[in-house]
Amino acid sequence: MPSPAVCRSPRATATAATVLLVVCGAAIVFRLVTDFLLYGAAGDLPVDVEFGDESAFSSSYGLYLAASLMYLLTLAGSAAAFLTWFYRARVNAEVLYPHGHRRARGWAIGGWFTPVVQFWFPRQIAVDIWQAGARPDASGVRPPLSETLLNFWWVSFWLAKVTNRIGTQSTDGAHYPDDYQQGLVWLIASDVLEVVAAVLAVLVVRKVTAMQEERFAERAATAFGVHVSAVGS
Repeated sequence: MPSPAVCRSPRATATAATVLLVVCGAAIVFRLVTDFLLYGAAGDLPVDVEFGDESAFSSSYGLYLAASLMYLLTLAGSAAAFLTWFYRARVNAEVLYPHGHRRARGWAIGGWFTPVVQFWFPRQIAVDIWQAGARPDASGVRPPLSETLLNFWWVSFWLAKVTNRIGTQSTDGAHYPDDYQQGLVWLIASDVLEVVAAVLAVLVVRKVTAMQEERFAERAATAFGVHVSAVGS
């Protein structure tokens, strides 16, 4: 049996996730710049020259490798911070709405790494966290919140992964400069989508954190108000 859900402020983990997502986004922009440099370097080569690797691009490719390493390091940090926040938000959401969750808490982390279910479990959990932050009306009914922001974030996240896979396979299999440039177009699209996904992830973190803090503040204020009234009478 899981331990009882205990509410803790998500502010610290939200701040860490936000900062590291911004840093990761900056690293992606740097890699995007190197993508364009590689594209230009490939365009300077004769179209009928066959090459076996990217060594023909010398300094441009070295800069791309440095940008990719920076991206991987910042990605690892931002992913760890985001998952820490995500799990805390999931536990808090269980306090706010105990019966509004389709997956157990453990899936808030495990769902991202489990094959097949990683395509929809994390989104389901994110939606349940999101809806748990809705303010109940006088009758206790929670009006559903718009999920547009979540949907854009989730779609951009996976589109970035798909286009990156296509671009990587295309550049790895390229034998001529124009083939390599076509693969780079996919990588450029992937980096743009990753920047979009990072920005939307920051917005999701900030929105969910704000909603949870508002709901818990309202609960505390209500409890305090009842106590004060009793003492005053």
